[in-house]
Amino acid sequence: MPCVLSDADWLTPDQHIRLMAVASITTGIARLLADDPGTAILHGLVARMCATLDHAIRPDHPGLAT
Repeated sequence: MPCVLSDADWLTPDQHIRLMAVASITTGIARLLADDPGTAILHGLVARMCATLDHAIRPDHPGLAT
């Protein structure tokens, strides 16, 4: 990922962090569901990760939300 982010110099540092967070969370959700889907769902782990994902992908400016 660092080589990809270094090529994306048009992104702000905040956007770099958000991109890394989205990639990490998405991978984490897939791992949770693959390893132990019942526990991940019953204990709210997937829901919490989805909430974090929603926060990470929010627009920088609240007025841009549709």
